[in-house]
Amino acid sequence: MLGLLGSGIAAVQAETAYRLGAQDRLRVKVWEWRPASSDTFEWTALNGEFTVDAAGMVSLPLIGSVTAQGATTAELSALIASRLREVAGLIRPPNAAVEIAQYRPFYIVGAIERPGEYPYRPGMTVLQAVSIAGGFYRPDTNLSRFERETIVAQGDVRVSETQRIALTMRRDRLSSEARGEAEIAFSPEVVQRQREALVAQGMQEETLILTTRRQTLQSQVDLLTQANKLLEDELTALAAKTTTQTRQVELARRELQNINSLMTRGLSVSARQVAVEQHLAQMESQLLDLSLAAARTRQEMARNERSMVDLRYQRANDVLREMRETQTMLDHVSERIETFRGLLYDSQVTAPRQQLLLADEAARLNFQIVRRDAGQVRQIPVDLVAEVRPGDVVRIIRASVPRSTDGADATASGQTTAVPTR
Repeated sequence: MLGLLGSGIAAVQAETAYRLGAQDRLRVKVWEWRPASSDTFEWTALNGEFTVDAAGMVSLPLIGSVTAQGATTAELSALIASRLREVAGLIRPPNAAVEIAQYRPFYIVGAIERPGEYPYRPGMTVLQAVSIAGGFYRPDTNLSRFERETIVAQGDVRVSETQRIALTMRRDRLSSEARGEAEIAFSPEVVQRQREALVAQGMQEETLILTTRRQTLQSQVDLLTQANKLLEDELTALAAKTTTQTRQVELARRELQNINSLMTRGLSVSARQVAVEQHLAQMESQLLDLSLAAARTRQEMARNERSMVDLRYQRANDVLREMRETQTMLDHVSERIETFRGLLYDSQVTAPRQQLLLADEAARLNFQIVRRDAGQVRQIPVDLVAEVRPGDVVRIIRASVPRSTDGADATASGQTTAVPTR
């Protein structure tokens, strides 16, 4: 392994001639000496900065596209001069100078703070590249943060437990009310904690609520019952009055029959007959009014009976609805408690253990350069003083360590995400 690492490092350091590639920005200057005028002529159209495109070509005025991929600056200078001689029909090639205005970027990935693409600097080493990217990844091993999270989670658990016991007592009260019981049959969970101040207070409050609701319903029913009793007395009085009125109507009818008999024999006058008929009609009308009043009284009694039934049904429906809502809230609070307990376990056990493992991994790093050379991609093991070239991908790999818990990331096991190389 040491021999392979040494040969890789030597191979990186031995490559001194820089080869151009895509995204390199070049500064070109072309001129020629003209003996006839003893003057230097500059090809200003070709002087300037140009960028190597993704195909490895650089487009120049007058001579068109020139292949720069894989060439050195000296080779590209000679190629530009030769192409210009051909295009311009010169006797001798002019002088051309190519220098790198800006190198193509390099990439760094793995166990560092800010992986990504960065501008290249000549003579850069792996250590300098790591420094540009923010340094090695430093896991947060500050256990005080986990202590704070533990305190918060414990508080959430206590609050949720209080909510759950309150909802349980409410559910017990509603269940007893639905069964029509005068006392609450509390759950064993509540009975076991009845000596606690909050639980004892809650039991008293729920008992008071049950008593108040029962008394309210009973008071409403009693009022309707009393109203019906008064209506029954009124109905009795109307019945008695109707009986008396019926007797009077019968007497009036008999009197009218006698008058009619006397008139037949010529012993009575018609005025007497008319007066009796009017009196009879008036008493019959009063008898009808009594019947109508009795019917209205019975209707009011029926309405009161229906109101009593509606009160009981409405209260039963309200109790069932509150029971459903309470059970839903109770299930929700129970799920929250389980979630908070899981977070509490993570804060107390899992997370600190994981952070210590990450800290141990951070001290076990391997370095690698991924480089494209002659159309092939090579992975070269290096150390911190190895030279980085433009377009290289620097990989900082954590050495894998045994884990006692799940959740290891891919970087810790030596696996990194594939990135495009240049």
